[in-house]
Formats: sequence, structure tokens, C-alpha cells
Amino acid sequence: MKTKSKLSYVLLASLLTFASCSEDNPFFNDNQEQEQEQDHHTIDDLQGTWLRTGGDNTNNEGMIVKVTNTTGVILDPVDSGFQIDDVKWKSIANQTAGGFTHLELGSDYNYYGATIDFQSDNVIRIVVDAGGTGNYQEWTRQ
Repeated sequence: MKTKSKLSYVLLASLLTFASCSEDNPFFNDNQEQEQEQDHHTIDDLQGTWLRTGGDNTNNEGMIVKVTNTTGVILDPVDSGFQIDDVKWKSIANQTAGGFTHLELGSDYNYYGATIDFQSDNVIRIVVDAGGTGNYQEWTRQ
């Protein structure tokens, strides 16, 4: 009799654990579902003009890039050493996690792998897959 009681408790506990994780459960956290939807951005969300507002290279703050389709072109290079119409971001592509991969033009005029992640609808963070100044950037939509 004790074995049946223990087995019943184990089965009941397993069932409750499974049910608590199910989206069909009325206690499922709707905020989790909304957060997942908010984290997913498309290339369409990147279209437009972006101002560099932060990062680890203050000389490049104030730079303006305009994204059209999968390319970001410099409109205003400020004191960065880049030129107007340089392609700063190219080959922008969605990742499955909702962020983007792209090739980032470095100050040495070579391209480096990088990621773009939305921090909000109007702020993006770029992390370049190379060490050194400029591998972390923050941009704000204009």
C-alpha cells in the first residue's frame, strides 16, 4: 500500500509540474509570451536613420548611418575617419533569436562579423566580433 501511495504522489507531482509549464494552463505568464514577441524584430524595423550615441569609441559618437534594405551607409562620419557614403553595415540578416548578423566596417577599412540587437524600438546595440576600440556601439533612431 505504501508503494502505491508513493507512486501516486510522484505521478501527481510530475503532472502538476508539466501542467504549470503548459501555455494551456490558465496560470501561464502572459508577460513571457509578450516579451518573446517584443524581442523579435525584422529587417524592416532597422530601416531608417541611426545616430551613434554611445559605445567604447567616443570619437565616433554623432556618426549617422542610414539603413536601406540590408545595408547601412554613412551620412555623417563626424570625426571617425570614415567618409560619407562608406558602407558601414552590410549583409544584414535576421538571426533566429530576433537579432541580426552583419559585416561591420572597421576603422582599418576591413569588414568584421558583428551582431545588432534591439534594446528598445529606437535603440540598438552592436557588438563586433573583433577586439579593440569600437567593438561595442549604441545607436538611437532619428
